[in-house]
Amino acid sequence: MSDNEEKYIRLERQYQDSIASQKRYFESEIELLKSKLEYEKEKLKIELENKKLEELRLQKEFYDVKNVKDLEEQKKYFLGEIESLKKFYEKEIENRQKQTEEWHVKHFEEEMTKLKQGYEEMLSANEEKYKVQEELLSQHIIDQKEYYENALKPFNRLKRLKGEIVKKVKKIKIKENKPEKNIRIEDEQCSDCDSGLNTEQKQNIEEVIISNDKTSRPKVSVILPIYNVGKYLRESLDSLINQTLKDIEIICVNDGSTDDCFEILEEYKEKDNRIKVIHKENGGTGAARNDGLRIARGECIGFVDPDDWVKPNMYERLYGLIKEKNLEIAMCMPDGYDEKNAVNAAFPYFCDENFEKIIDDRVFNWRDLSPFSYPMCVWNKLYTKELFDKNKIEFAEGLDFEDHKVIFGTLLTAERMYFIKEKLYVYRYNREGSVLTDNNNRLIDHIEIFNIVENLMKETNTYNVLRKDFLDYKIHNLLYYYSKIKEEFKSEYYENMIKSIKDTNLSEDEITWLSEKYPELKEISLFKPMSEP
Repeated sequence: MSDNEEKYIRLERQYQDSIASQKRYFESEIELLKSKLEYEKEKLKIELENKKLEELRLQKEFYDVKNVKDLEEQKKYFLGEIESLKKFYEKEIENRQKQTEEWHVKHFEEEMTKLKQGYEEMLSANEEKYKVQEELLSQHIIDQKEYYENALKPFNRLKRLKGEIVKKVKKIKIKENKPEKNIRIEDEQCSDCDSGLNTEQKQNIEEVIISNDKTSRPKVSVILPIYNVGKYLRESLDSLINQTLKDIEIICVNDGSTDDCFEILEEYKEKDNRIKVIHKENGGTGAARNDGLRIARGECIGFVDPDDWVKPNMYERLYGLIKEKNLEIAMCMPDGYDEKNAVNAAFPYFCDENFEKIIDDRVFNWRDLSPFSYPMCVWNKLYTKELFDKNKIEFAEGLDFEDHKVIFGTLLTAERMYFIKEKLYVYRYNREGSVLTDNNNRLIDHIEIFNIVENLMKETNTYNVLRKDFLDYKIHNLLYYYSKIKEEFKSEYYENMIKSIKDTNLSEDEITWLSEKYPELKEISLFKPMSEP
């Protein structure tokens, strides 16, 4: 290697060492500067944070003061708003109350006007009907008066003849100076006069005398329509004469019985002077009960079927309720006796469950409870006589189920009724001769009864309110009796049933509702004729 090369190499090494030394120096300087920079940055950061904290503290103090002032102002503002709104709503409530009162007064006046107009229209519509009824009643009174005058003629003649004979006998005895107390008057002419009076005439004379005697009025008149029930009559009468309420009148209307009812009634009439007896030609249960109503003098009226009987305290209990609560109708639960099987058992229709809907803790009327929502019967009730007289209520005549006219006539007009769950009346069923046992064509009568009930509802302005209940009650009973009536009468019953339903003018909604509730309607095609154009 030459000297130049060695020199070059040495210089190269020196240069490299110098470069490396400078690099280390500058790297150390850079590190130092970095340290200073980090220090300065940290210092600046701390200063900035302190400054920011100070600014935040100052801002907080500022806003704390400002917020307190704002809150006070807002509080005052909202309190003012609340007070203003309070006054506004108080005034608004007062105005609304006034408007409501004025509306109700106006509405009440309108309703009263409508009711008055409806009442006047009803009176106008029925004026002719009442005139006809009044004429018929007047003629009936004239006929009755003539009948009783004719019936009394032989009686008056008898009295006159007996009086003349007594005078003659007195004269004879005075002459003979003999006592008169054991005198027995026997006179052929007198005997003839007495025989001129038949049993019915004698009884009618007796009833005229009784009905004209107004010196005392019993608390209760109980009416029994009697027809060929001699087998059960004694038990029924015994239950009445042994009532704990003694001040009663028992009116027995013998409706042309051909069994031993006549003899039984005469026997009991002699035993108890509270029993009044009318013997008449057969005219049906409705006519018999109406005859009883015409001569009844009691404050209250009760009805007993002569094959049933009542518990000893029935009329004392019901009469006490009427007086205590100022009622027009007091009613109780029925008990039952199955004649065929000779056991005490409730008749299915009059079972306890069917009476559950009746209100038994307060006075009520038809507005509180629909009359169609519980079993129908006339004999489990005690009515005031005034209710019958005021509303001209009577039984349907010439029809079975005649009591429905009285049942609904009273339930739709009575304002105060009361019900107790005590079983005070015993209903005998499953006996021979009963319309519900025979299932013959007498069942068809109840279809006409629905027309009577519908007219009663219209006359009492309850039809629109109770129409749905009435339709449900009507269809239920139509289908029930159609299923019960003997096969030989089904065709006649069916024709009458269809006509009755058509006359009701059911709407499409009512047809749908009834079809859903009573699928049997579809099975016997009851509604098909009505849906055809």
